[in-house]
Amino acid sequence: MLVPTLPASRFLVLDDADMPSAVSLALAAERVGDDRAEPVIVPTWWQSGADEAMPLVHKAVERHASVYGVRRVHAELVVEPSDEPGSASVLSQLLLAAVPLALREGCDAILFPIRPALAQETGDISVEGIAREVDRCELVARLASLDNERPCSIVTPMVDLSDRQIVDLARDMGVPAEVCWWSGVGGEAFAESCAARWGAPRRLATPSGRGEPVARRA
Repeated sequence: MLVPTLPASRFLVLDDADMPSAVSLALAAERVGDDRAEPVIVPTWWQSGADEAMPLVHKAVERHASVYGVRRVHAELVVEPSDEPGSASVLSQLLLAAVPLALREGCDAILFPIRPALAQETGDISVEGIAREVDRCELVARLASLDNERPCSIVTPMVDLSDRQIVDLARDMGVPAEVCWWSGVGGEAFAESCAARWGAPRRLATPSGRGEPVARRA
């Protein structure tokens, strides 16, 4: 299958320890050619239920750091949706907070495993939803550049992939369900729904081996 191609950047990976972010991290770790390009990961959450999920996310991010040999930022980025009329998008808030953190960590790009709202809810994707998230990332990066001396781009490798494509990519790259925050969590409805949605890939991940060669998407 076609695989997203990442630019030659050092990434701060916004890692919510779900399957899309685990695959994104695997992509970033695979293309490391020297220490300067090694990605950095930070525990991140942009949905409801942060109090319940974040302790599990932190543990999963530690596993990611160990599996891929990358450094974890000892901080977190957390926003939750608001029902208040006129409130700013939590995703825009999250990215505006992520840019200065990325620059402090020596990164020149943010890897954001965001997917359009419809894809997050049902697994389906739409051109309008993809365009909205791509535009958001480009505009936030431009806005953030006004307050920072160095530019920081925002890359969204999962934004136009379906659930099936992400599961297939995880399998091809050897990304297991066990590295996700919901793995092994019982008795919690949201965790169990995530496990049912993404639990297909079972191969063990390694820092370098990713299965058979696959085509790259330009």
